[in-house]
Amino acid sequence: MAIKVLILDDEKLERVLIRKGYDWEKNGFEIICEASSGQEALESMRIRTPDIVLTDINMPNMNGLQFVAKALEEFKDKNIKFVIITGYRDFEYARQAVKLGVEDFLLKPIDIENLENTVTKLKEEILKSEEEKREVSQLKESLDRNMNIVKESFLQRLVENRVSEQEAVNKLNMYGYQSLMDQSVCCNIHLEYRQETNEEKKLKLSNDVISLIEEIELKPVVSFIHYLGNVIVYFSNVDYDSLLRDMELLKSEINSLLLMPVNIGISGVHTGFEGIHRAFIESEKALNARIIMGQNRCIRYEDYLKYKKTVNLSDVDWEDFIFSVQNCLESKVEEYVELYMQHIRESGNMDLQWLKFMTVYILTKGELTLHKHGKTLTNLESLKNFSELIDSIDSIEHMKEIIINSLQAIMDFHRKTRPKKGKQVIEQALEVINQYLYDPELSLSFVASKIYTSDSYLSRVFKQEMKESLISYITKKRMEESIRLLNTTDLKVYEIAERVGIKDPHYFSICFKKYVGVTIKEYRNPKES
Repeated sequence: MAIKVLILDDEKLERVLIRKGYDWEKNGFEIICEASSGQEALESMRIRTPDIVLTDINMPNMNGLQFVAKALEEFKDKNIKFVIITGYRDFEYARQAVKLGVEDFLLKPIDIENLENTVTKLKEEILKSEEEKREVSQLKESLDRNMNIVKESFLQRLVENRVSEQEAVNKLNMYGYQSLMDQSVCCNIHLEYRQETNEEKKLKLSNDVISLIEEIELKPVVSFIHYLGNVIVYFSNVDYDSLLRDMELLKSEINSLLLMPVNIGISGVHTGFEGIHRAFIESEKALNARIIMGQNRCIRYEDYLKYKKTVNLSDVDWEDFIFSVQNCLESKVEEYVELYMQHIRESGNMDLQWLKFMTVYILTKGELTLHKHGKTLTNLESLKNFSELIDSIDSIEHMKEIIINSLQAIMDFHRKTRPKKGKQVIEQALEVINQYLYDPELSLSFVASKIYTSDSYLSRVFKQEMKESLISYITKKRMEESIRLLNTTDLKVYEIAERVGIKDPHYFSICFKKYVGVTIKEYRNPKES
């Protein structure tokens, strides 16, 4: 970039000598103004701000020192470099100029070599300052991005009830989200993408929704993109009826600006730590009712409850059902379906809308096994028209057929993605570790659940292939990342601990000393130690 220079002198000959005596353009400078008075110079500076000002000191009406004082006041945030040109060797002028913050002096008659040395020095200072500003800006952007990732990770775990109450309270206060503990409502926004929409486009559209929420000034406590793609928005201490109207407005804006249908599941009002998770679950259930109620709707949890008739499912072990689906235990899954259908028949309710709802209910349980792969039912080829499939149910026998076929499609997916060899298990385990290194929940069981295998099998094959335990490997990776952060950032110890998924800074320090051989303080300040 060219350094912009303004020349101020009431004598034209002096201005010409300065301009022509040095090849400004060749040396990376641009003369943007030659002013004959302080007032003219100020007016020019208001149009285009210079980096360097060369000003005579002895001028009528407004002398050089008066001009510098006015310019510094008006442009105090611009970091302009001022150089005084004077034929006077008067100490008083120099003293006043220094007090004002003038960078340098040039004596008349101007020596071109002195002029070159002065402006070259100032140019280097300006370029260095600009580079430092860029580096600071880039570092801030990087820290902001990392902080947003940390916040989003916390919010993902918070809504799914995977954090302790103490951690939740501390972090809600730290991030300024404490009002989530007040009367909160969760809105779960699901865009109905076209089949051909890729993941990059989906992410952009989800971010567009968040931007739209800001533009129409809905003022949520927090909004973020859930890992399954929905936009999760929490409001606190709002009038519920007004919120419903706001969601209808948002739906209309999405329809008209993003040109796609959208469904919004809206929870009831909840308070406290447990209420945050409960509101999220209610918003998910309300959203699932779109399969029956139709597309492009705002659906309250209350609307969902209208379809949830009384049926005793207390003897259905849903955890074991989900385990059976993800591990492709077909006979076990069929037993659960038969038990489920038995309860449906015993209820005596043959209303088609209710049967459709109960079909969605059990398939939503099976769908949970797809979430860990970032998939939903409609991502499976045979279920891509899931809404139409549910809508076609015309009898209890047809209902059972659709349930069996849909669960079979889910199990077929798991068979295709299930690791078949020890090395494949290790590859998937390493991928999970790298992805969730920041997560305090990362453990043998956590990794095993993500890749659909048992703790004991994973532990055995990991030790065989990697020659160390999985927990030891996780600790090593966390320490390596800690060293990287210590070398490249000024983060505090507790912040680094958090970044690598260790809640307790004291335990983190112990692990670091054991792994590296020195304390964190000794590592950061080797000379002191």
